[in-house]
Amino acid sequence: MIDRSMATTDQERLALRLLASMEDGSLFTALDTLCSADFEWANSGLPTLRGRNAIREFQAAGGFRQLVPILGEMRSFSADVHHLASRGDIVFTERTDHHWDGTGRDLMTPHIAGVIEIRGDRVVALRDYYDVACYQQVPTEPDPDHALV
Repeated sequence: MIDRSMATTDQERLALRLLASMEDGSLFTALDTLCSADFEWANSGLPTLRGRNAIREFQAAGGFRQLVPILGEMRSFSADVHHLASRGDIVFTERTDHHWDGTGRDLMTPHIAGVIEIRGDRVVALRDYYDVACYQQVPTEPDPDHALV
């Protein structure tokens, strides 16, 4: 889970709020409240999404699961932020993302170096860099702590 108390600047707090919205399922609300209209979302090996509307359209068409089929089984998401640093309006994260299915299997566990760009009080870009081999990862054994009842 995202530990928002590790943030020491307003930019870091905003960045962690965006990541936490992925965990609690409020990402599409957060797009409007935290991100600029031209927000850019880039993931290694996947198309870069530009603009909140483009992200919504992409999600409505199947989202990332259309390109990474294992994500079709995903029921929840969590992230472990190992390191957080910023300089001005750029926030860097080192983290491990977890994509859980309903039984508590971790379907995909990329180790990520993330760059979050802030303009004023809005996130304008989230760029995540990782080894795309995670798209072919064998899921873990079920973890009862992450199983959905």
